[in-house]
Amino acid sequence: MRRVPKDRNLSPKARSRFLGLGLAFGFWVGAAHAAAVLANPMAAAGQWDITLADSNRSCRMTLRAEAAGSPAVTMPAGCRRALPILANVGTFDIPRADHIALADQAGKPVLDFAEDGKLSFIANGPEGETYHLVAISGPFVQSERVAQAAPKPPGFQTVETKPAESGAMPSRITSAMKPGDLAGRYAVLRDDNKDTGCMITLDDKARAAKGGFRATLAPACRDQGIVIFDPMGWQLLGGRLVLTARKGHTTHLDLQQNSTWAKDPKEGKGLSLKKLQ
Repeated sequence: MRRVPKDRNLSPKARSRFLGLGLAFGFWVGAAHAAAVLANPMAAAGQWDITLADSNRSCRMTLRAEAAGSPAVTMPAGCRRALPILANVGTFDIPRADHIALADQAGKPVLDFAEDGKLSFIANGPEGETYHLVAISGPFVQSERVAQAAPKPPGFQTVETKPAESGAMPSRITSAMKPGDLAGRYAVLRDDNKDTGCMITLDDKARAAKGGFRATLAPACRDQGIVIFDPMGWQLLGGRLVLTARKGHTTHLDLQQNSTWAKDPKEGKGLSLKKLQ
């Protein structure tokens, strides 16, 4: 996103120079922001989702950091079965402002995540596999929300610098949505927009056991992958629809130009939700 002055009398050269300075300033502010929120383990405390790319294997872990005691990582027992690389993970560290390192109890690094987005990090495993780490709750998420809500300088307007990729809607649109905008029944589609015959209902009134609102899969579903995932909850986080499975792992979907919600391609086999009227 770029911010440009409303004054239309600027010459093309002056306007170009202004945008260049704006981008440089934005990069510097972003770097300073990362350094501020990840200065120590206390800033990273909270819930995080770790996902193995190109698979449906995911886990929600909790990073704990208290004044007395070493930082700790806790997770459901199923996480270590779904993601064996987490078998010995018991602690974490912030080696640099834009990194989160998961380590064993002896402090030996297991996965070193580098910042990949405002609330996400990425790491490579020992066999070249890729893992994604996304902040769900805690000081890191709160600081990002505060940054997004900061008042804009007078005399500026926000414009899109390029069309959204992969047919996704601009983030400025999805970030303004509310849970009530998503509530309802959805048909589940596969890669070629083929209807699987499965239907998911998103409720914005009833709460889910694992957080967020309740999601219900219709019993007539015969798609084995969807039945195994068995969505039980959902949330709207950062403009993304996040479905939570019965076992606690999650998948992320982005709103598309055709009004469907498409699963992040980094998370495995294609899937999308189409709202039913």
